[in-house]
Amino acid sequence: MMKKGIMMILLSCFLGGAAMQAQEKNQVKDILTGADHDAWKGLRFSYDRSILKSTADNSDLKQGFNGFTLSYVYAWHFTRTLPFFVEAGGGVNFWRHSYDASEDDVTLKTYQNILGLYIPVNVVYKIRVTDKIALKPYTGIYFRLGLLGKEKYESGVDGHTVSDSYNLYGSEGGDWKRFQMGWQIGLTADYGSYNFGIGYGIDFNEAAPEARFGSFSLRVGKNF
Repeated sequence: MMKKGIMMILLSCFLGGAAMQAQEKNQVKDILTGADHDAWKGLRFSYDRSILKSTADNSDLKQGFNGFTLSYVYAWHFTRTLPFFVEAGGGVNFWRHSYDASEDDVTLKTYQNILGLYIPVNVVYKIRVTDKIALKPYTGIYFRLGLLGKEKYESGVDGHTVSDSYNLYGSEGGDWKRFQMGWQIGLTADYGSYNFGIGYGIDFNEAAPEARFGSFSLRVGKNF
């Protein structure tokens, strides 16, 4: 019995030492290659500059929107060796366009407000630079669902103005489409538990009649 116990202890020590040696080799390899297999989750806030551009031939119509996106993301490692991750999430975005062509005693103003859901799904490659810094280039797709969309205009002469508003979605409104899908690409960087990044995305399908969005974003977030 004692011999079996000693043999089990020796075997456990051998296996433990082998596991520690393998782990040390993997850690050295990860340091040399910059690989990092630690997943993450967190909150993201971005400033969005979105351009609604006409898809019609011989049209240069562009309409700028300013807004923000607040979202939650969750990533998981999906390869055995390489630091590739899938990052998915969900959140809300709010974009606003304003136009003022008023001159002297003539008033002409329009506003468009859009509130929607945003669902990104990206493939991320994580590169560990230092203990605190990691770079994360990414690319993937996103889905956007319009919840509310309103356009308001004001017009008048000599201070006498009238205003009206209507729904952007639906055939009785502006005939905008609620659902969009698109492609995005960008780069983020972790500094400690904080995340900073820049990205660009473009819709596959139209958001307004003969027009679709392209969006630049500046992001900041917190990992947990």
